[in-house]
Amino acid sequence: MSTAKTTSNQATNASVTVCTHPLVQHNLSILRDQQTSNELFRSALKRIATFILQEACADLPLSKKIIETPICKAEAHVLAPEVPLIISPILRAGLALASVATELLPTASVYHIGLYRDEETLKPVTYYNKLPSTIDYSQARILILDPMLATGGSAVAAVDIIKKLGVRVENLRFVSVIAAPEGVEHLTKAHPGIQIVTAALDERLNEKGYIVPGLGDAGDRTFGTV
Repeated sequence: MSTAKTTSNQATNASVTVCTHPLVQHNLSILRDQQTSNELFRSALKRIATFILQEACADLPLSKKIIETPICKAEAHVLAPEVPLIISPILRAGLALASVATELLPTASVYHIGLYRDEETLKPVTYYNKLPSTIDYSQARILILDPMLATGGSAVAAVDIIKKLGVRVENLRFVSVIAAPEGVEHLTKAHPGIQIVTAALDERLNEKGYIVPGLGDAGDRTFGTV
């Protein structure tokens, strides 16, 4: 039985899946606590990532295959080899989720996107893009990873970049640990049909554009640069 709840917005043809597993909720409390050390923050973030990434991958296409068990031949199901799987972390905080994603999807390619938020304008600035334009993205399944969906500016910019390569929006999953309603609205209006998977949908943004109650800056707390 799935431990997640999904809400849909028919106006934008988008859905938000919130993972409600008890272990996710427990580890969220560790992330939110300002007394949590960087080491414990990283480990709790990775534990949550396992759950939300499983939700994000729940509808990956499968192919049938005949394998030989120690007893006999048997039919098995494997990830469809003809469907490209791409992990796209938004630097730098997305790297913490990417390490878990590559363990779950060891055959996936990893294409990084470097974005940062201008603290005055709150708008995203692109400084790195490692998405090659030489492959066929039409059937690709892409996981965009960023622990925080706050204003939604970086998320929209990342999806803009990816869609220009020919990726269909229904094949995208934006994976975050916490999201603000403002960010969800911004992303889903800019890209109708986008699917969002998160561990928590928080209350709001404050006047500085930070998620409330939030967990602070995920990048700083992950990499010890507070």
